Formats: sequence, structure tokens, C-alpha cells
Amino acid sequence: MSAAAPTVVYADGSCIGNPGPGGWGVVIIAPDKTETELCGWESHTTNNRMEITAAIEALRHLEPHSNVILRTDSQYVVKTMNDGWRRRENRDLWDELDAAVARHRRVTFEWVRGHAGDALNERADRLAQRAALGQPERAMAPAPAASSPPTADEAAMLAPGETIRVCAGCGRRFVAAACGGDEPPPRYCNLVDCRLRARRESRS
Repeated sequence: MSAAAPTVVYADGSCIGNPGPGGWGVVIIAPDKTETELCGWESHTTNNRMEITAAIEALRHLEPHSNVILRTDSQYVVKTMNDGWRRRENRDLWDELDAAVARHRRVTFEWVRGHAGDALNERADRLAQRAALGQPERAMAPAPAASSPPTADEAAMLAPGETIRVCAGCGRRFVAAACGGDEPPPRYCNLVDCRLRARRESRS
């Protein structure tokens, strides 16, 4: 059986001042060739943190167990993930990236040369730069956590309206209560790190 076609991701980060206001941008090309753009902003950060964050957010956006090729012009990201560069700084984000990678069947990190005519890399770079300037071309619309069909035993234990979802932060399955009205389904479980991340997103 042939391997599933990969999802191709271009991820980039940008920072004004380093440290200073920063942004990240992502272009996702699904196996069916549909395209998705994501971007986000932080008020005080570094370029390396935005490069790592771009990779994290791209992998969290995808359905679990995907086959992913992640392309970035950050040798810092690629050599750390592929060649075992020592993680002296940004340990919190490296841990988050490890967790995001673990959600998937396979993630291959590939380096691309920046500003060398790769149209998709330049799109990700443009998204990151505009986000850093507070002028994102597209506001990031957080994807809901992926649903996870319950087993028969699990379904028997769920209350009416409850579902099982996959946390966008840690990748664990959790029970989500029924949402009222137009309220979106929860993205994060109740673990402390995941709840704090949800609050940071709501304030951005």
C-alpha cells in the first residue's frame, strides 16, 4: 500500500527589532491542493521564537496522524529537529514543537533558501512580516480541535451532547461538553498549559 500523500507546509517567522513585535505565517497545501493561510502576532518576542511558533501552529492546525513535509528557511529549526542541535534557548517552544510533531504519522523538516524565488516561502514570509507589523492579510481563525470518534465503551459513558475531541495544545483526547448557540467547540483540554494557551489566544 502506498503512503498517504503528504500535506506540504511552508512556515516562516519575522520580528521587528529582535526582540520586538513579531509575527509568524504559514501556507498549507493539502493533498487535494486546497490552500490555507494562517498567521499570528506577539508583542515582544524574537525571530527564532517566531520561526518555531510557525512550525508549531502549522502542525497543530492539521488533523492528527497526517503525513507532513514542513519547509522553512530557518536553519535553526531544521538543524535542531533533524541534526540534534543543542537546545540552549526557547526550551518551552521546543517542547511544544515535539508534542505537535508527535501528533502526526510523519513530519519531515526541509530547509528552503529564503528570498530565492520560492513563491510559497515568500507567501509565508509576507504573512509573517505583515503580522509583525500588526497588518495581517488574514486574521488567524483558530481551527477547532479535531473530533475523535468514541469507542462503543466510551460512547456509553458520555452524557447527552458530549463529544470526544483532540486538544490543539497537547494532542490528548478529552471530553467536551455540548456548546450552546453559536459557541465554537473547545480547542483545548483542561490541562494547565493548554488552558493558559487558550487564554493567551483569546487576549491576542
